[in-house]
Formats: sequence, structure tokens, C-alpha cells
Amino acid sequence: MMSRCYSTVLTLATTLVMAACAAPASGPRAAQPSDGASALQASQPRGTLKIGWAREPGTLAPKFLSGGGAGEYTWLFNSALAIRDLTYTPRPMIASELPTREKGDWVVNPDGSMVTTYRLRENARWQGGAPIVARDFAFAYEVYTDDDMPVGVRAPESLMSRVEARDDRTVVIYWKELFSGANALGYRQLHPLPSHLLEEKYRTSRATFATGEEWTYAHVGSGPFRVDRWEPGARLVARANPYFFLGSPRIETIEIRFIADPNTVLANLLAGEIDLSSSTSITANEAVIARDQWATKGEGYIRTWSTRLIFVDFQHREVPNWQRAVSDVRVRQALMHALDRDGIADVINLGLAPKGEAYIAPADPAFADVDRAISKYAYDPARAAALLGDAGWRRPREGAPLANAAGQAFDLDVWSDEEREATIVADYWKTAGVSSNPLRVPNARRNDQEYRNHFPGTQIGSNTISQEDLHTVASKLPRAEIGWLGSNRGSFTDPEVERYHNLVLTSFSEQERRGAVVAMHRRLTELAAFGPLFYQVEVIAAKQRVTGPVGTVGAQTGITWNVWEWEVSE
Repeated sequence: MMSRCYSTVLTLATTLVMAACAAPASGPRAAQPSDGASALQASQPRGTLKIGWAREPGTLAPKFLSGGGAGEYTWLFNSALAIRDLTYTPRPMIASELPTREKGDWVVNPDGSMVTTYRLRENARWQGGAPIVARDFAFAYEVYTDDDMPVGVRAPESLMSRVEARDDRTVVIYWKELFSGANALGYRQLHPLPSHLLEEKYRTSRATFATGEEWTYAHVGSGPFRVDRWEPGARLVARANPYFFLGSPRIETIEIRFIADPNTVLANLLAGEIDLSSSTSITANEAVIARDQWATKGEGYIRTWSTRLIFVDFQHREVPNWQRAVSDVRVRQALMHALDRDGIADVINLGLAPKGEAYIAPADPAFADVDRAISKYAYDPARAAALLGDAGWRRPREGAPLANAAGQAFDLDVWSDEEREATIVADYWKTAGVSSNPLRVPNARRNDQEYRNHFPGTQIGSNTISQEDLHTVASKLPRAEIGWLGSNRGSFTDPEVERYHNLVLTSFSEQERRGAVVAMHRRLTELAAFGPLFYQVEVIAAKQRVTGPVGTVGAQTGITWNVWEWEVSE
């Protein structure tokens, strides 16, 4: 049985959810960018929106940004060739239209190489008024593929062989291999850089290129808002960009206050000092309080969604002190049956987001197909005991810890950045007879990639869900030669998963890609390659005077993807 403490918390969480008014179901409406004069708004931008966010960015360059909150600053100050709406459908942004094979501007060669041709909007401008030209994309490609630059994600530029400016409005991208998203480059994919401002510095001072005022308070971007002033450690004030090519933003000023503590963010919301906050600056705890004390009175609203998954990684390779029992699929399946993931989700998310069964977001168009096809591991202690027994792990007497035929105990560490999650998981496994111990990764070692990738048994991880960036594939393996970077910390590989994932990346048939996604997750769950725990609740808490914020779209991180459409009333 779980401890009385967890049972009490679960009961409280359930009571809160049942007593509160249901949060309104909502999500991003389709972005419908327009061209030329039709994009201009009849009214001038007006009003000030005050936001409380935990993170102060170190840079406003999309490809240099990393960590929680990166998406917010990406969309506020920058634009991409394409953007996706709530149905995950790509739409042109800086591009005047998206390349297609039918029109001949997406060519697939017999050897698997490709060429995509993008044509830019005639009215696309940098925030200083200079036109955005094809050279800005060719220059950006050169920077993003330079190993000396602090680029957080080098895909998809790493799949390209070169980028050319055919003329000022025509960008030609040559691809080394197939990539199904080549005609809709969006979030953190080949964002342009203003070559007229930055190229000389790159040529003459590469060592300091990625530092300096060009990336902070003097940043010139392509997004709907421009930096007006920046007070380090306190706030960033942004003004509507009069040159924004999708039409003038409807809000004149956005003031972002840097507030690290979620409780302080909540206090500012309830006191009316800020108008809006969102994940990762507030959590389920603050969302429930804001809902019950604020939203139910009509003073604000709460919107929730899930695009991140919390999961257990099993260690699949031999490392120091390796707890090799987890290499047995029966053991992994048993460990999943031993977890009451519904209960865990309610404790952590307070009923705002459910457990997870696979690495796919609930809003993904393929979710229902995947959900019908996969192996699921309901909470079933008897089934867990049977599977462990088949694998040679039995209790020598009732209530005793599990042991194998040699009398060795089943020891299993649970590493995590969050002590609470690790403790809950370890307690369930202890109930099943496993000698399980939580280990919170020390703050001083959170960025030590070699250490992080050498956990001996299990670790609790989290990712923004993307089928293209699935973490259990060979391309994500951590290796010494790349500084142990790589999200596949458990080092799982499987030929079938690789084959299906390759189809996800390369097939031009939507039906074939969806079939590959379903088959890939069927295989991953059969093998219990990793253990989905629960979706991380993501939240917007805003005053009623704010309209427009609706959440994120899959892996297109950031609620500000449609910020030029937001409005504030006086």
C-alpha cells in the first residue's frame, strides 16, 4: 500500500478538482497570416500587457536560446519561414507560400537529396525597417553550422548541404538527405539573421560574435515586438514593431517582469500587479489556487494543455554500478505495472493533466490511433509480481524484499531533478519488493552531461513531445566525442524503431508517416523501452482584460506564437 501521506494528498487533489469550476477548453486558433496591405490593422496598437515570467533570457537569438521559456522570447522578437496552427498544419510566415512538389519548388532527387525553394514576402522587414532578404538565410545557415557557435539545436541545418540566395526574395536550400518537414521550416529552424548588421562582425570577430548587445537590448529581430529597454534582473519592455509584415500588433507595450518564485508570481497575479503568467513560471499548485480564488470569481481565466511528457528512462547499457536487472523486458514491464500512474498524475498535477501511455501529445492528430494500438501497463501489483517472478526475482518470504536465486537483492536507484517525483516512484517500487532509493541530482551536477548519462538504473526525464525528435533513437545517443550530449540518456536502440522513425522523418505520404508513428509506439510500448508517467500540465493564467493567448502547438514551443493577435482592454 502507498503511504498515508500520498493517499491524503491524492484525496485533497481530487476534492479540489471536483469542487472547482472546470477550466474552459481552449487552444490556439489557426494563424491566418495575410499579405501586403490587407495585413494592416485599421486601429493602432494600444494598451500595456504586464507579464510575469521566471526566466530572463541571456540572448534573443532563437538558435542560441535554450531551456524553459525559450519559445516565448523566440516568437516575441523573431519570425520563421512557417508557423503551425492548432491542427498542426503549417502556414507561411516570412515565406509568401510554402514549397510543394506539385509546383516544382520542392524537388526530390533519385539519390535522396532534395532542393526546396522559398519565396519571401515582399513586405517582410527587420525591426529597423530594412528588408528581410534571401542573403539573411544563407548567412544564418553559415552561422548555425559553425561548430564554434553556441547553437543549441543544429537540426535541420545539419541535414542541409548549402543555402543560396538566388535573388533578394528567393531562398534555395539544398538537402543532403530526405526530411519530410523541409517545406515548412518553423520554430528554431533556419531563423534568418540580419546580415547587413551582423555579417561583418562574424567575418572579423567570430570569437565574440555570439555575445554583445546585438543579442540583447540592441537586438534587431523580425518578430512582432522590438526591445525598448532592458533592466537586467528586473524587467524587459517591448514595443509593437511598426514594420511587422503580418500587420501591426494590437498591443502597444509588453512589460515582462522577471520573477523567479512561482508563489511570488501568483501573489502578483492575485494582486493585479501583472496580467498574465504561464508555464514554467507557474505550476499546477499555483494554477489551482488562481482558479479557485480568482478565475471562479470572473477576475481571470486558466487554460491548461499538455505538450511535455514526464517519463522513466531505463539504463540499457553497461555503466559503472549498472543495475542490469532493467535490461530484462519483463522487469521493465513489471516496474510499470507496479506504478499507480493515475494517482501519481493527480498528486503532481492536481487533476489538471492525466497520466501518459506513450510519447505523443493528446492534441496530436495521430493520438487516437496510437492509443488504440499500444501496450498499456495498468496499475496491477499481482501482474507485476508475476512478471518479476518469471524474471527470477521473488520474495523469499512474505513482505521480504525481492531476491534472485543467488540471494541478491533487487537494488534500483531513481535519479531525478525533482525529489518528490523520485520519492513517489521509489515508494511504489518498494511496495513491490524492490530495494529502490531516490537520488536527487545535485544542483552542481545538473549540467554535467557525462554524469547525467551514467545513471545506473533509472532516471526521471522530461521532453517536449515531437515525433521527429523522439528521444529513444540512435541519433540521440550520448557520446563522449560530442560531450555526452544527447537526449537518449538510457541508450535504448532497436532496429524496428529506427526504421519507423526514419519513415517519420523522410516519407512524403501523410498516411505512411502516421502509420509509422503508430507502429513505432506499438514497438516502444511492447518493449517498455521507457516508462511514460504523466503529462506535465502547462498553464496560462490571465486577467479577463487579456484576449488571444491560447497555448502552444505541439513542439512549436511558446504561447506567444500568435502574440500579434493578442489584445488588452482598459
